[in-house]
This record gives sequence, structure tokens and C-alpha cells, in this order.
Amino acid sequence: MKLPLLFLMIFSFNCLSAQLYVGPSQEGDSYIYVKDRLLFVRDGIELSENKKKETAASIFLRKDSQLLQGNKESSKNSGNGSLSVFQTGTSNAFDYNYWSLPVYSDSPGNRLNDYIFEPLDKTESRKANLISGLDGQASPLNISNRWIYTFAGTSYSNWEYAGNHFSAKPGIGFTMKGVNGSNLLEIEEKPVNPGSAQTYDFRGLPNDGKIEIVIAKDQMLLVGNPYPSALNLDKFLFENKSSTGIAYFWDSKPGGTSHYLADYEGGYGTYSPGAGLYVPAIFRKYPGGETGETGAYIGRKYAPVGQGFLIMGKSDGTISFENSQRIYQKMEKGISEFKLPETSIPAMRINIEIDSLFTRQIVLAFREDSTKDDDHAMDARRMDKTSGDVSWELSGENFVVNVRPKQDEELIPLSIELDKETELKFYIEELLNFDPDRIFLYDSKDDLYFGIKTGYLKLKLPAGTYSDRFFISFLEKLPLVTTTGQNEGVFKPKPPNVLLNTIDIFQNNKLEQLEVKILYDTGLESVQLFDLNGKLIFKENLKGSPKEFNFSTGKLSPAVYIAKVKTSDNKELTKKIGVKN
Repeated sequence: MKLPLLFLMIFSFNCLSAQLYVGPSQEGDSYIYVKDRLLFVRDGIELSENKKKETAASIFLRKDSQLLQGNKESSKNSGNGSLSVFQTGTSNAFDYNYWSLPVYSDSPGNRLNDYIFEPLDKTESRKANLISGLDGQASPLNISNRWIYTFAGTSYSNWEYAGNHFSAKPGIGFTMKGVNGSNLLEIEEKPVNPGSAQTYDFRGLPNDGKIEIVIAKDQMLLVGNPYPSALNLDKFLFENKSSTGIAYFWDSKPGGTSHYLADYEGGYGTYSPGAGLYVPAIFRKYPGGETGETGAYIGRKYAPVGQGFLIMGKSDGTISFENSQRIYQKMEKGISEFKLPETSIPAMRINIEIDSLFTRQIVLAFREDSTKDDDHAMDARRMDKTSGDVSWELSGENFVVNVRPKQDEELIPLSIELDKETELKFYIEELLNFDPDRIFLYDSKDDLYFGIKTGYLKLKLPAGTYSDRFFISFLEKLPLVTTTGQNEGVFKPKPPNVLLNTIDIFQNNKLEQLEVKILYDTGLESVQLFDLNGKLIFKENLKGSPKEFNFSTGKLSPAVYIAKVKTSDNKELTKKIGVKN
């Protein structure tokens, strides 16, 4: 039974569950205004357009409100009315966001501004202007149609212009540059645009039900969350077996000032649901050249309303978005960032500085249900290649995320590709739910183990490809060898050739002291401590080459400092420490 909804009950309840019809009555317009709440409708929604332009829409989702609907194969939503949902883009007129529409129309238009509106107050909006000029503007909201593209293919030439005749189906993603200027009108205590953070009003019938998209093997496809709710990205990626199960997100240097391709500074970050981790983008200038900067760490477990991203085809088939993948999850900040619960998966981030120009990060994670080969939604291929690069090698391919069963004695191969002689600096950026006694970079050519858990290792290598020389090892259990002579037949551990950087530098805040320990056959020559401005706080020249050194930090101000250690065999190691008194 269809009844016009004439009251605003969402303020009082956390959710509303029903089959829903909203339309005007003889007495006037009818609408639902949802603020900071979940609206749940089990079955279909029918919306009839209201008479007044101030309340033309039938459902207003405000202040992180979202709509969920019950599981079904196809949408039962209909009518000439609309749902209105706000979302904020984080770019200026020179930078891209990747989007996907959360709404559609029973009588679709052929321009993007049939769906994107400029907020005027809590309920009233007007169509955004689509302009042919290069720069969008905040007030009035002018969106440049020059930068609206979709993507399906394997090369740059596969970007398809969609600015004049927009016909992207639900689930398909598109690019759009932001706007310059500001709009300080406040709606629900938030400016429409405080500066390079434009709020857009998406209007139309809410997307619902199963949405399928064709994908081909090795094809990159720009897709996005098609619903007016958050999307459980882990569930979406794990369930879609025709994709590799990895999502790639465009990120760029804030505050761009040019539309020329050669001036773009950005790259693609990588999210692996199997590792529960996001690897930030390496920013590059296009068509080539590293900038030395990387993107931010961003929570990706949930894709917010309108978030677009790239996926890769593992086989010919289809991918599907389904209501079972939807979730009510508020955003923390920006268009694409949710608060990400700390992963419970043992993992570590390894940073490799390449010629001190930029940093490649690779991730190693451990799951009992993984294999050493390429696992769906776990191992993540490298999206781009730099002039000098380091990655994991799996089945002859290059990966930035490697998920495998934990085996302490295993040597885990790295792939190093260098176009010229290059200096590489390896160090551990972060350990998560995982604290091995030692972490080594093993050089099989020289049979040397370099400890990198607490310090770094610098190597200078000539141009070439190194696919079977360097490995990561934990070596918690040493190989056994048979002794000879009087104790023949007795097995003893064979000590590895552990060299450079097996030095522990540890700030023990409980005891208020800096602790230094040498773990190989040498001693300490000097220890220095600096603040982040380079001011020398402490220096001690040591006699007799001791193996250990402790320095009281109880009188230091809480801050980050840099410890520099020199050994008696002329090796140097620096490490940041955090003093918390």
C-alpha cells in the first residue's frame, strides 16, 4: 500500500525500515530529511517530484546520512522524484577526483549536470553549470566539461572523453576536476566550499540491487561505488573473482597550478584487502619523471559515496556490485578516506629510497590461507614502473604487496630493475602485529646478510635486472650442518654471514634511556644525538670498542630526535627516536 509520507520521523530513530513511497499530497510537498542517520528500506522506493523548487527532491541525506536497501537481484526503485545526497570533492580546478554516480534517472539526460547540483540551502539546489572553459569555479558552481573521462583498457590512449555526452552506467567511474574559489554558505554547520573542497549535490533515483559490468583479462577499468551508502571494499574485491581483487586509487600533489600533462604530479596508490593495507602512491610527472614525493596513507576498507577507483581484470567475465556489499560507515575526512581499523594481519612496510630521489614502498604480509603464488585480493601488482624500481617477484611478475604463509627460514625474492647505476637505501618503515627478532636483506651473490630491522642498508648497483640475487629473510632458525672430527655426526647451527646494520638503537621510554647494542663482530666508536633542526644534543667518543651503550634521556623534552652511531669498523647508522617522558 502506497501512502504519502508527510512527517519527518528520522530525527527520532536510528533507521526506518519499510517499502517506501514519497510524493506530494493535496496539502503540499512531502519529503524525508535524514540527518546523521541511516535510512533502511527493505524493498523498493517510489519517488514523485515535489511541486516547489525549494523541496523538489523526495529524500534528503545530510550530514553523513546514508541509504541502505535489502538484498535483491534488480532495483525496484522508480518514479520521477529524486534522492539528494551530498559528497565533497577534495581537488581544485587543476586536479582530478575519480567519481561514480550514486543515482540514476528513469528518463536519463545526456549531461553530467543532470545529476550534479549546487547546494543553495538544506533542501534547495540548482543544476551545476557545465562550461567549456579550462577552470571550474565554486560560486556559482561551474564544472569544466574538458576533464570528464571514463577508462577501460591497457594504455593512456584508452581514456574516453565523456564531457559533452555523459552516458556512464551505474558502477562506471569517471574523472572530473574540481573548482577554484570558495563558497562560504554553511549547510548543517559546514561550508559548501571553504576552498578547494567543493560539496556537490547528487540528485536522482538511488542506485540499488545487483549492478554488473563486463571486464576483460588484463584490462584496467575505472569503476566506483554506485550506491548512496558506503561500500565494503574488502567484500567487493574478494567476491569479484574476474578481477585481481586489488583496487588502485589516484592521488596527486595538492594545490596543482597547471592543466599541462607534463606538470601533473601524482600516481596510483594500491589497496590489498588480503593484507588489509594501503600502499601510498609514488608521485610522478607525466609522461615520466619522479618528483620525490609520495601520497598520504588513506583508509580504504570502505569506499565512501561516489568514490571511483581502478581495478584490473584477471579473466574475461563480469564484476558485480551488490546490496550485500553496502554498509553504513561515516567518513572521517575528504572524499576517499574512512577511519581504517588497525589491521590484525601480521605485516611490514619496507621503504626503498632510490638515488635519494623518491621512495618505493613494498608490503609483506602473512596469512595462513595464502600461498606463495599470486592470490586473489591479496597480492597486488605494481601499477607503474619507475626508472629504477624494487618489487616482489611472483610468477615472473612485479608486485608491491606480497601475502604469503609465514615460514621463518624462507628466502623471499626481490626484483630490482635499474636503468642506470643507482644507490638504493633499504629500511623498515613499519611493523604491524609482527615483531621478529631480526630482519635481513640477503645478498646471495656474496652470501651476506644485512640487518635492516633497526637501521638501514645502502647499496650502489650497476644498471641491470636483479631477479635472483636479493632476498628478505628472518633467519630465526639457522640451517644445520654436520661437524667433523671428534664430534662427527653432531648437528650445530651454522652462523650466517651477518654484516652491516645489525645494530639495535632503541629508545626505552620506560627507563628513560637511549640504548645501543652492537650485534656483530665490532664495537662502538661514538654516539651522537641531534634534534630535528640538526642541533647537537649529545656526543660521546667511546674507548675500548664496547658492545653496548646507554644514555639517559630523562631530562630531554618530549620530541623526536636523531641518533647517529659510528662503529669501530667505520660504519655509520642513523635512526629517529621518540622521547616520551
